[in-house]
Amino acid sequence: MKRLIPILLFVLIFAAAAHAEEVKQVMDLGGRVIRIQTQWGGDTPLGPRGAYNWYNPDEMLKAHIEKVEKMFNCKIEFVLEGNRADALETLRLSVLAGDRPFDFFQHSITPALIAEGLIQPLNDYIGPDFYDAYPSLFRRPDPRIGAAVGDTIYTFESSNTSPGTKYILWNKSMVERAGVESLYDIYERGEWTWETFEDVLHKLTRDTDGDGITNVWGIRSINLKDEIIVMLVSNSARVTKTTEDGKIVFDLLNPHVIDTLEFMQRLYRDGVWARRGQAELDGAAMTIATGTDVTSKGYQDHMALIGDEFGLMLPPQGPNGKNEFNMYAAASGAIPVYVEDPEVIIEVVSALWMVKEPYIEDMAAWEQAYWDRYIWGLQDEESYNFLVNPDVVPVFLPSPIEREILFPSSTPPVFNRIIVNGESATSVLAAEQPVFQAQLDEILKQ
Repeated sequence: MKRLIPILLFVLIFAAAAHAEEVKQVMDLGGRVIRIQTQWGGDTPLGPRGAYNWYNPDEMLKAHIEKVEKMFNCKIEFVLEGNRADALETLRLSVLAGDRPFDFFQHSITPALIAEGLIQPLNDYIGPDFYDAYPSLFRRPDPRIGAAVGDTIYTFESSNTSPGTKYILWNKSMVERAGVESLYDIYERGEWTWETFEDVLHKLTRDTDGDGITNVWGIRSINLKDEIIVMLVSNSARVTKTTEDGKIVFDLLNPHVIDTLEFMQRLYRDGVWARRGQAELDGAAMTIATGTDVTSKGYQDHMALIGDEFGLMLPPQGPNGKNEFNMYAAASGAIPVYVEDPEVIIEVVSALWMVKEPYIEDMAAWEQAYWDRYIWGLQDEESYNFLVNPDVVPVFLPSPIEREILFPSSTPPVFNRIIVNGESATSVLAAEQPVFQAQLDEILKQ
């Protein structure tokens, strides 16, 4: 089914509300200045990313900002436009100097933020019902998901634009040409498992010109970090555990983690998972040379010129899989340690980005506008259902701090040694786990 849903221009009707003559005041901040820092200046609620910019607002965005200022009787300033690393350094130096450069910045949990005490815990302000007023796809059942270290919440969802879902994108045309059964049919029978996935990849990997060199692969690697995380979650593998005395410890030698890494290692060893940088795939987006890919839901731009038909599929389930699926991004709203009233900042930010009711005045229109950005390129009903309403257990795992320690880059060296280079998972992790643990202990002061 080509173009399952017609394209709708993503100009939210919410913007019109900014021109309303009467604005209901939410609270009175007495003209206080609220300073906001973000590296995503083009991430606004009035249109697709880049259509408007907080640091250089046009009349429509100015009207929206002014409306929020009236809601709270405050003045909003966007300051220090730039990336998160620069903002973090500014915050670090300012805290040392006793200055207060901003009241809010968009930054997810990192070791530096926690270890240096630069942001404050938010448990007193974010309760179990915090996300009830958010759009359905952003309602985290537990506010700690993607936002906490242990039980301590440090961040909150502040923009509603980028859930961290990674799907299996599959080339339906290639699968059909290879005489392989439709992945949708396999899924419907409840047989979409690692074992079946491995069999499919072997059938798709071929030497099509008879020169003895593989030139079509079952899957290819673009971001090893993302791929590891997808496979860990598909096997419900936990990389840490909490001891009886409350200490968080890495548990990388548990069988579910080892099984996951050895499964990926086997796919690389057997040549069905193409390595990054192989000449035949040099720098390309997914082409007709690869049958599947681990990718985000915004894949359409990459697929538009290929010609084959594609579909979205959930990751296959490992032997320990409990139908878990990473549905969220790391919550990236952080409040500096010196802010005395975080609940006020949370509310102002929520109004600016219109992330929840009552600042979302028409929830149905909001959700329609959100999905219009992603469903325009879908080619079948199954992809639409997997994208919009997957039958899964939503999680965000591993946690932000675990990811930062274990996977410091898109090709994390320790795991590259295991999966790509073929070293023993048990031996490598036995040697490296104490190193990871020392980092965690230093960050958490445990």
